Amino acid sequence: MRTKTTKNRAERLDRRTVNEIRRFLEEQRSNLMRSVRVMIGRRGTGQPERPAEEAALATETMIDELDVAIADRQSRQVAEIEAALESLGRAEYGFCRECGDFIGVPRLKALPFALRCRPCQDQAERTERRSAEPSRTVTAVAELV
Repeated sequence: MRTKTTKNRAERLDRRTVNEIRRFLEEQRSNLMRSVRVMIGRRGTGQPERPAEEAALATETMIDELDVAIADRQSRQVAEIEAALESLGRAEYGFCRECGDFIGVPRLKALPFALRCRPCQDQAERTERRSAEPSRTVTAVAELV
């Protein structure tokens, strides 16, 4: 007897789609890793060429900080891609981590390392926005001070 998850998996992801997604993920991982290595290589030369002028120094510092932020983001994307590839290997790929429903082929093709279906992702984003908003009480108290 098939479980709901096994049945959904068989109905939703055919072998061709899985192979397309796997190739795409592997290509993305390779590109991101290459980009991170290039950025790290630029920073790791040991003797940065810094102009003496303060404005130029500030610009170089800002560029370095942006490179670090981009490399950090790309490293996180590599980790997400590797997790997606692992779930593909375990035949657990494509199911929402919140509700367990199939995420959907169009969403997976657009965002192959998606962890949630669209409704659950929307809910997670609403919850995140609400928790990031300062509470009205805190705002009111701050206005009094």
